[in-house]
Amino acid sequence: MRTIVVGLGNPILSDDSVGIKAAGMVKELVSGAADIEVVEAYAGGLRLMEAIAGYDRAIIVDAMTRGGCAPGTLLRFRAGEGVGTRNLLCTHDSDLETSLSLGRELGLALPEEITLLGIEAEDVDSFSEQLTSLVRAALPAAVAEILSLCRLQSRESPHPPPPPIEGTATKLSSTCCSLPLP
Repeated sequence: MRTIVVGLGNPILSDDSVGIKAAGMVKELVSGAADIEVVEAYAGGLRLMEAIAGYDRAIIVDAMTRGGCAPGTLLRFRAGEGVGTRNLLCTHDSDLETSLSLGRELGLALPEEITLLGIEAEDVDSFSEQLTSLVRAALPAAVAEILSLCRLQSRESPHPPPPPIEGTATKLSSTCCSLPLP
């Protein structure tokens, strides 16, 4: 099964870069896996739809700014559930669901399985290449979740989960809204 992992975000807007940073960590861990490609993207819409065309499964990781959630909270949901992340909606493009619908109508081979992993951000407005501490602390859990979704975190896997980043939280917060991790 061919899988694409897409890290969305802006690399110079603090926590908005969390999707890109998580994807970069995953890319190092899955190097050599012929059935997994990891890419960076900066916006959703039609460009994202084109990027995931031809794959069986897509995992999209991005910052979220839902409010009411603690920074660093991870939320997992499927495309089509009406929930979006920070970069899936662009004022100059269509949203992911509309783009997927158009792509399918045009006959593109789009993934049957599209999983979105959102990481609640604390600061997406400051020009910085650094994540805030709570969002940085969520990176190991986000990477482990992505690897799990790629089915690489089994006992037989040559790719162990990443080590925790110093100072990270050991418990994954899943109390946000009505979308806890299953």
